Amino acid sequence: MMMTANKAIDLASQILQLAAQPGWHPSRLDGVSLLRQDQDSPPTPVLHEASVVIVAQGCQRGYLGEQVFSVDPGHCLVVATPMQCECDTSLRQGEHLLALVIRIDPSLLDQLLRQMDDTPQPKTSGKPQGMLLCAMTAELQDAALRLLHSLQQEQESRVLGPAIVREILYRILLADAGQTLRALFARHGRLRQIQRSIEHIHRHYALPLSVALLAELAGMSSSAFHESFKAVTGYAPIQYLKNTRLHQARHLLLQDGHNISQAAYAVGYASPSQFSREFKRLFGLPPRAAIQRLAMATQA
Repeated sequence: MMMTANKAIDLASQILQLAAQPGWHPSRLDGVSLLRQDQDSPPTPVLHEASVVIVAQGCQRGYLGEQVFSVDPGHCLVVATPMQCECDTSLRQGEHLLALVIRIDPSLLDQLLRQMDDTPQPKTSGKPQGMLLCAMTAELQDAALRLLHSLQQEQESRVLGPAIVREILYRILLADAGQTLRALFARHGRLRQIQRSIEHIHRHYALPLSVALLAELAGMSSSAFHESFKAVTGYAPIQYLKNTRLHQARHLLLQDGHNISQAAYAVGYASPSQFSREFKRLFGLPPRAAIQRLAMATQA
């Protein structure tokens, strides 16, 4: 059963109550957050954690190589492993981008899959991907509405929220997009092999990491690893590592108050000048200009 327009309106209304202002809003439930955006935005590099993104109003597009993922009220986005892509937002007059974002807890997912051993698996096709669209069914929509309603009250979010998050992940595992999450947790699956190297990058991005080391962690030859890593993430391993360092550095600059040299050294760069060049290449602004833009936005 597919979603209905009335329920999409209800979802948007619930999110507006929880996100009175533009920006990211943590909820009462760990791992669940809300996004509100009131203006169109150009393509911007983002780092997506493993998550489910449910859009109630507006449209956000993700660009990964030649692939375009249009996330609207009819589809949710399943991000199986940390992914880097460019995103833009397209809004009609009077619209907001309103989204519910649920972080994927690997231990919860593993528990669900163990309980679903006898459930027929969706047919897989092509190479494994780290990011997929999933149709927003009426069952998913109902669960999202109940989750948002529970977030309005402390006790309900604490008592009912985790069970509803579990239901949402279960519904996605039953859908075609669930093949990506199943592949991620298959003990000998190709996506699971790549996931091990991605986890290592995100834990140790400041260290010198070679393709040979990452391939060894994945249990693959260097050539097979390089091809599979790019198929899953859209990036060659070293470019993914470089972008991860730059995303982490941007957080240190804009959120933690590091200066340019501190941020560069903290994420593994030996040269602040090289860091500044590569930061500008990815984000379109040198680090100092990015800091100044944030300061002006804060004062406005």
